[in-house]
Parts: sequence; C-alpha cells; structure tokens
Amino acid sequence: MDSLAKLARSVAEFADTASLTLVPAVPGHALGAEVCLAPDVLDLPGFLALARKLGGGVLYLKAAPFDPGDDEYEVDDPPEHLLKRNGQIGQLSVAFATNGIVHFWKHRAGWYAEWQQLAEDEESPDDAEDEDGRLTEEERERLTAELVEALLANPEFRAAKAGARHRTGSLAIPPDTPRGVEWEALRIAYDRAEELAKAAYAQIGDDRLDELAAELLATPEYQRASAPATRKQITERFLTRHADGFSPPAPIRDELYARAQKFAKAGKTQGLF
Repeated sequence: MDSLAKLARSVAEFADTASLTLVPAVPGHALGAEVCLAPDVLDLPGFLALARKLGGGVLYLKAAPFDPGDDEYEVDDPPEHLLKRNGQIGQLSVAFATNGIVHFWKHRAGWYAEWQQLAEDEESPDDAEDEDGRLTEEERERLTAELVEALLANPEFRAAKAGARHRTGSLAIPPDTPRGVEWEALRIAYDRAEELAKAAYAQIGDDRLDELAAELLATPEYQRASAPATRKQITERFLTRHADGFSPPAPIRDELYARAQKFAKAGKTQGLF
C-alpha cells in the first residue's frame, strides 16, 4: 500500500473504540527488550488485536506527512514523481508496551523507500552520474526497458508486498547497473506491477471467492494446518498462484480465509471433514 493515510486512520479509530490512549509518537528503538513485527509477518488488524489483548491501555502512533524540503532524509535534487508525494504519509509506526517489552509494527511505502535510498546514495557519492553519462539516450531507454521486463518476470518481485517490492527489485538488478537507469527501471516496474496486481484481483472478484474457498479448503496443505496464522499464510500463497504471482491485498486474503473456515465448519457439521 503506497498511501498509508487509511492505515493511520484505522489505528486512531481502533484506539477510540478500544478505549486506548493514543499517543502521536512512538518510543525510540534500542531502549531495551523489543519486538518488531513486519507487515508480512502480522498485518495491522492483527497487531491492533494484539495491542488490545496485551497492551497497557496506551497505543503509540507516528504517521507524519511527507515534506520533501524538511524530511529526516535529505535529497538534493529529488525526481518529480517523489516531489508529488508531498503531504502523503511515507512510513507508519505503531507501538504498545507491556511487561517491559515494546512491540513495534512498521510499514514503509515503496516510494518512500526510494527517497531514503536516494538520500543514502548522496551521503556516499559514487560515480553513478559518470556511468549514466557514458550511455546514449537510446542505450538508456533500451537498458531500462530490459530491466523492467526482467523485474516483471521475476517471481519474487511480483509476489513482494508493495512496501518490500522496491528493495526486492533493487536486489534483482545487476550491481553494475548505472544508478539512474536502476531507479527509472524500478519506478516503472513498480507502477506496472501495482496495475497488473489490481487487474489480476479485479478479475477474481467477489463472485469467484466461494469457488476458490472450496478449492483452498480441499488442498492437503490447508487441511494439515491448524494455526490460524499458518492458514492465512497458505491462503496468501494460494491467492498468489491464482493472480499471476502477485500477492493479495489483506482484505481479499482475509475474506477468502473466512469463507474457507465457514465451509469447513459447515462440512464438519455434515460429517464431510
């Protein structure tokens, strides 16, 4: 998810309904015992449910709007597509503390990961500009197009969550690629992957979920699993295979999982499982 404002609102709404005190900041890291949970390990609703169960009545949230001219990471000559992100939320941090342990949940938009990488590259300058300058415009365009096609054909890049796709793609690009070409290829491939993923899941639609739920329930892998978290992971992999290799949005995954569980309960009642 590239726009995190909706996630930030969901945290505030949850704190209100759960009677938790919402603090608009998060504790610093390396302050003692801590647990960091990434979105691919536990989604935000799951983390909030954990906060309700274990938390001490306080929920911390940090979701500041992005300001290209006043960000903790400085980029001297930022590209136009990143300047257009002004006012959007680039990274979201949620935390709660219990029994002396701080639990963190963090998510970073792909475009903000690009911003951070640009800032890090400027702090450690290399000869990227010189390398870019050795290519003609035709060579740049050809190399960029080849990299984009290679990324879109890469199973790990396709299956990566939006927040991790930029880093996954960067690792897949040859290290001797000129920096400017690399970033342009990553940007184009990222946008195309988002479009292809949306199209793939739009084709699945709500009317196919019952059919897919029955198919999922019949798989040996799902039947052997007993833990809800494991079954959700299996559901995610199942959907990825049915959507041209693109990982599913959490709402679609959770809905399919819920329907599979509903069918499982109905089957047990009728003695089918």
